[in-house]
Formats: sequence, C-alpha cells, structure tokens
Amino acid sequence: MKKRSVSTTIMMAVFLCILIAMVAQLFPLIREIAMNVHDESNIVEYVGSFGWRGVPALIGLAALQVIIPFIPAPVVGVLTGLSYGIYWGPLIFFSGIVLGNLFVIISMRRLRGLVLLKRKRQPQHKKSHSKEQFEKIKRPEIVAFFLFLIPFLSGVGPYLFAETRVSLGKYIIAVVAGNIPSVFIYMFLGDRISRGNHTAAIITAAIVVAVAVFVLLFRKKIMDKIMDEGNK
Repeated sequence: MKKRSVSTTIMMAVFLCILIAMVAQLFPLIREIAMNVHDESNIVEYVGSFGWRGVPALIGLAALQVIIPFIPAPVVGVLTGLSYGIYWGPLIFFSGIVLGNLFVIISMRRLRGLVLLKRKRQPQHKKSHSKEQFEKIKRPEIVAFFLFLIPFLSGVGPYLFAETRVSLGKYIIAVVAGNIPSVFIYMFLGDRISRGNHTAAIITAAIVVAVAVFVLLFRKKIMDKIMDEGNK
C-alpha cells in the first residue's frame, strides 16, 4: 500500500511538471492572442512563424483549455480554424481535446487514489447529494456525450467524470462525439474569417450566442434531462 502511495505521488509530480512545461511553452502564444484579440491576421501570422511547430503548439493550447477551464474554447477553436482551415483544423483541435481530457481524468483519479489512501483510517465525511448522485450514474458516457454537445456546460466535464467509473475508452469516444458540432462551428467561423467572408461568420456567431443564452436560461432543466438519460 505504501509503494502505491509513493508511485501515485511520483505520477502526480510528473503530471504537474508537464503542466508547468506546457504553460511555459505556450505562454508566448497566449500573450500574442491576448495582445491581438481584435486583429486575427497578426495572430495567424504569428502561428505561421512557428512553421511545423505551429501544429503541436495549437494541439497543446487546445489541451490546455481543457485543463484550465477559464481559457475559452471558442477562441482556441476559431484560432485553429483561422490557421489551418476546416480540413486540418478539426484534427488538430480534437487531438488537443483528447490529450487534455486524458490528462485531467488520469491526474484526478491518481490524486483521488492518493487522498483515499491517506484518509482510509479517518472518519468518512458525508458527501454532498449532488456529488453522490453524479457518482451513481448508470451510464456516465451518455451523460458525457450530451454534456459535451453543449460547450458552455462542458468546461468542468473532465473534472466531474473523473469521479465516475466510466472507462477511458468510452469517455474519450463520448467526448469526441459530443464535441463534433461545436468543433466544426469553430473551424467554419475561423475559415470564413480567414477568407474575408465576415457575413457568414457573423451569422454563425449570432447563432452560437443564441444557443449560449438558451443554455444559460434553461441550464437546470437541461442538466436534469441529461442526468435522466444517463440513468436509463
């Protein structure tokens, strides 16, 4: 049991080092995006200056927006579409999403295992009703799929599903399938902007905003429905 605790601690330290390295490597790109948020041509030119390294840089940025939820996925997605279009863009963005979700799920489960080992002899605290309910979902992959269909609710997805017993394979399939609509919307937006077709981009953005408002207004009913589907 002690060896397991040590291996878990080492694994968490490795994951933390990887995260710090990712942030350090991607900081110049994040800074460039923040400084040129109203001038996409400068950002695209900057990404292009990376050469072949632009692909792993955007994959890393897509992964980072999963790991750090306050990084807006639409910004990273549209930037990927701007830089690599509707053909290569989705492949790059999906690769980052998968890597980011795997990173969070594995890290959280390792951390939870470490915490449980340390607290196994301590009195158990009562879990909150919502967390307990989430852990008892019969088919968490179904809930994951529907949750990731709604990008504005999916930011905490990997942190929630780390608490369930869903297999990594089923979870990743659900993540990819659920993200298909939003990823292709981001790519389409970026591609239209890069081609100077701002009318199509504005119409698409307006639809996305309308969906966001709808989700915010009815988020409780939507989540209740999603949870019901997962328990069927």
